Amino acid sequence: MYLGRESTLNYRRRRRNSPVRISIYLILIGCGLFVLWQTRSGGIDPIGLPTPTATRTALSFAEEAEAAFSAGNIPESIIAYQQAVQIEPDNVDYLIQLARYQVYGDFVDEAVETAKTATFLDDSNSMAFAVLSFALDWQGNYEDAANAAVKAIQLDGNNALAHAYYAEILTDTGNWTRANDEGLLALSLNPNLMDAHRTYGAYLTNIGAYEDAIGHYRQAATINPNLPFLHIQLGLLYRARQEYELALEFFNRALALDPENVAPYLSISRTYFVIGELVRSAQYLEDALEVAVDTSEENPDYLQDIADIYGRSGMVKVRNLNYEGALTDLTCAIEGCETEIGSTRLNVPGLELNNVSLQYYYTYTSMLAAYAPIEPAYCDTALPIMYEIELFASDDEIVMGIVNENREICRRIGVGENVVADGLSDDAPEDDAAAEGAEGADAGEAEAEPAAENNEG
Repeated sequence: MYLGRESTLNYRRRRRNSPVRISIYLILIGCGLFVLWQTRSGGIDPIGLPTPTATRTALSFAEEAEAAFSAGNIPESIIAYQQAVQIEPDNVDYLIQLARYQVYGDFVDEAVETAKTATFLDDSNSMAFAVLSFALDWQGNYEDAANAAVKAIQLDGNNALAHAYYAEILTDTGNWTRANDEGLLALSLNPNLMDAHRTYGAYLTNIGAYEDAIGHYRQAATINPNLPFLHIQLGLLYRARQEYELALEFFNRALALDPENVAPYLSISRTYFVIGELVRSAQYLEDALEVAVDTSEENPDYLQDIADIYGRSGMVKVRNLNYEGALTDLTCAIEGCETEIGSTRLNVPGLELNNVSLQYYYTYTSMLAAYAPIEPAYCDTALPIMYEIELFASDDEIVMGIVNENREICRRIGVGENVVADGLSDDAPEDDAAAEGAEGADAGEAEAEPAAENNEG
């Protein structure tokens, strides 16, 4: 046994206590006690707690909003500016931009209120009154819009945006000469302003100068290349010039930028309808229905959009000689219906008679009159609608010709004549000028005078 070796392992050498070492220990103990006291008094956060996240500034949200708008994401730009305004509710600049983007996002009533708040906070701010005029114009309140635009110009005669919006108001009210003057002045003050090119393009569209209008919309799209409504407007202009490939190119650009927006699907569908590719036209309408349902939470008017899509579908089916299907879809569009889209069941209200739905209305009466020799009760449905159409469009010779022909059929049936159906045909006249309008409205664009741009069938 090697006891001596084992005893060596148990050996401990005794060290003397050094004064320096004792001082170090005392210092460490003191530091520990200080940290403990600071922790308990709240001066130091306990070890292991997560580091608090820095509070975002209003400026950071404003920068995010501008980036989102430049990227074409208008809903995100609105949300970001709303957050900026929550942090700094008295910041007039943020309110102005929020109102402007709300208009482009089709939240027009909200934009009016936002802009009014900005003018209340600073009644000498030219830009606040300019954006208020913009919002009021898109709301259809032209008189108040003009007053706000004039006020903005009085406050700052060099405000290019104010002159651009005033030009848009003058265009919407048919004051062509002054619209031209204001539009050119806006462009001279700021040739790099998207709104100046957009509003002047709207003026040129209304006077039929499509080629020049295209130039200004292209310039607007160069300045802000990611805004879908600019590409839709270019598509409408090219389609009006019967340049269908270019029209589809720009509509598809808009679709790529905003695939959750119904408008590009409708524009593409209408273009295929015009050139006779009915299967493709119908497919885009089916896609539009799905998008309308999927985005219903963000769009309070989605049921009206769906009714409009059924109207368009009815027109496609009439052209495709699918009369029973057309009658079903047009009934839904005009009178409302209960329908199922995917797994979603909906009660769709009928559309009011306006410039957009007029073509659906008179085509519907043509369908009812054509079936009336077989089912006379259809005239009971058709005649009140014909009267409504007459009140709305008595000065439209083409429309009234269709209505009077349908009335004559029902009159003859009513007196007991043996009316033989001659077969159904597409009574709806091809009105491409009217066709351009409703899609502009679908796109959220009030680019032209209502009679010219808000009438698609």
